This record gives sequence, structure tokens and C-alpha cells, in this order.
Amino acid sequence: MTKITQLYARLELLSEGDPACHSLFVMARLLGTPDRLLLIDPPADVAERFALAEENAVLFTGEAVETGLPLLQTQPGGVAHISIGEHLLDVYSQQTGTVIYFPTLGVLCGGEFGSDMALPRLASNTDGGDAIENLRLLAQLVKQRRMELYIPRMGSMSRDRVDVMGRLAGDVSYLHALRRMVTGAAERGEALERVEQLAADLLPDNRRTPLCRAIHEDNVARLWQTAQA
Repeated sequence: MTKITQLYARLELLSEGDPACHSLFVMARLLGTPDRLLLIDPPADVAERFALAEENAVLFTGEAVETGLPLLQTQPGGVAHISIGEHLLDVYSQQTGTVIYFPTLGVLCGGEFGSDMALPRLASNTDGGDAIENLRLLAQLVKQRRMELYIPRMGSMSRDRVDVMGRLAGDVSYLHALRRMVTGAAERGEALERVEQLAADLLPDNRRTPLCRAIHEDNVARLWQTAQA
């Protein structure tokens, strides 16, 4: 299922799949200048399926996907303030993820975190600490800044601050438990197969879907491999 929703003027949301994966189209159309478009978390075939602007760039909250379009460069550990037409964006670049906030709209893009349908997916060669930092940043933004709409990479959007904080807290609890168990077992010399068995009970009760099981297995393997290095 594919759905395009106009959230605000020149800000459209593309939602595809079940559970839905979300992409944002941020447009600029100013008299006397080329039309510009920033695509946040677009699908790989976006340039083939959609009529784009004269100038285009892509930005990902997680690992980048090759789209054939220019990738907006970010610097880990920094905050970039950019404008696309009438829209202002604060881009918080972390080691393995990016948080995007629209201060004038109160729209927050949380990437892999804060989903009601999926678990946070850890990047390769990580001990999970960077994911915890991403979650801390998101929690700070939700508590301290205006929040009208929270958009995870996958799952349902939310306008409820308490709901979003609960989602983020669930992600933190899952990652803390996973890091403790997998790292400890790996340091004791447990084989990956045994660690996977031990970690099976860490899957939250409301995340026992085939999708979440696959993400969980990847997370266990990546943490175990990092602990072996």
C-alpha cells in the first residue's frame, strides 16, 4: 500500500508497506530560483518512480541507501541548521544515526527509534552505545521542545508526547538488557548459537512479530561480533 499525505505546505509524507515505512519530501519553490527537494529516508527507486525537482538531495536517519541522487553530507557530533524554502531543519548527526527536527512545525523524525511496530536496528560494528545516545537526544527534544508530530522510520506516527516518551523508554529498556546479556555472554566465550538462545527471552511481548524477531536476531549477532573484536 502506498499513500502520500500533505502534512503542511510543501511538506509531504510517503508511506509504504505494512507496517508503513515513511519518507518525507521537503520542497522549495521560490520565484527566480530552481525548484529544490530534500528527500528524507526515500526508497531506493525514488528517482524512477517520482517526478522530482530541478535540484535534489537525500538525507537518511539511518544507514544510507543508494538512490542515484546526491547525498546531503553531515558531520557526526554536530548540529546543522538548514533551510529548504520556507522550512527550517535542525539536523543532529550522531555516530550511526541522524535526528531531524523542524522547529517551526514541531515535527521530529526519529529514524529507527520510537516505533510502535519495530525494534531499533543496531548498526554494524557497534556496541549499542551510540543508539542509547540517539535515544537520549530524542527524549530531550520531546521533553524540551515543541512536538506536534513524531515520525519514526517505520510504524505509526504520534502527536502524543507521553506516548512517544513511552516508546523511547521501551527502546532504552530493550537495548540496555540486550547489551548486558550479549556482551557478558560473549566475554565468557559463549558461542553465537548459545547467545541467541539466551537472548530469545529479551524480545518484548509486544514485539514478537516476524519483523521484530529478524531485527532482534540481527542485533544479537552484531553485538556478539563487536564483543569478539
